[in-house]
Amino acid sequence: MLGEMLGELNGNIIGKRVVSGYHMGGPLKIESTMESKGKILGQEVTFIATFWRMDRPQGGMFSMGQGVLMTRDGGKAILRGAGVSVPPKGPGWSMRGSRYAQTAVPGLKRLNEVAIVFEIEIAPDMTVKDRWWEWK
Repeated sequence: MLGEMLGELNGNIIGKRVVSGYHMGGPLKIESTMESKGKILGQEVTFIATFWRMDRPQGGMFSMGQGVLMTRDGGKAILRGAGVSVPPKGPGWSMRGSRYAQTAVPGLKRLNEVAIVFEIEIAPDMTVKDRWWEWK
């Protein structure tokens, strides 16, 4: 069951590259890096994350990545997560999944104890809307 909304971030995909492909004997894997800003648990933060995604045999994509959430005063939380694509609400693409955090920042310590459920919408112009909820 979804719990309280933890926050919302807005930003951009700032880089992409092909990590591997069918010519190497494996599935096509694309890596992206996003940078976003907003509020998580009432704190102003910047989130930089790199994730890769690859096609799933049944359609859609699977994604896995890691990132760092930074507070204005230099505090950090390390996050890891995974998700799957869902049909987008408009042009672009959408991912849903979960993240897990490790932090010693007092205002973010609650993240250590919850599964963070996320919803990301990425528009064709590579703008990102990333919403986080607590999973109870």
